[in-house]
Amino acid sequence: MRTLILVLGVIALASSVRAPVSAQTRAETDSTNPLRRCGSARATGDAAELYAVRCAEHFVAQQGYTDLPAVADSSAIVPEGIERGASKLDWLAGRRGTLDRRAAGVCVDTAGKRFTVVFRSASGRSARAVTMDATFGSLRMQHQDFRLKVVEAEQYGCRRVGAL
Repeated sequence: MRTLILVLGVIALASSVRAPVSAQTRAETDSTNPLRRCGSARATGDAAELYAVRCAEHFVAQQGYTDLPAVADSSAIVPEGIERGASKLDWLAGRRGTLDRRAAGVCVDTAGKRFTVVFRSASGRSARAVTMDATFGSLRMQHQDFRLKVVEAEQYGCRRVGAL
């Protein structure tokens, strides 16, 4: 009898411990998040690189990184990997005017699955980048500085925006 109870207990325990049905990576979750999808319409005939630039420029403006007003609805503000403020208003204050409105360059990975759009800092001494997937989703501001020399030298799949 004890053996039967033990076996039934093990079966009950095993059936309750399952892997989640919809385990997604952060990139997959970001891709389906409408706040991290491109907020700009794609014109007929737009090259993917140009559209990626337009998506990123819209994203940095809406998220408050330029001198333009950020989106008015604070629920549309998405966090970076590292935010220094306690609230979204603090995030916006820290972001405000830190990047140029226009992208300096765009990089496409060798498989064509990701875009990296590079923006000069307002001071011109550094740069940051917005990454996105090939479907123009998963827009995310990267918190590390991006080396502008890579864009200027057109290395690693990067080109200056004016060269497109």
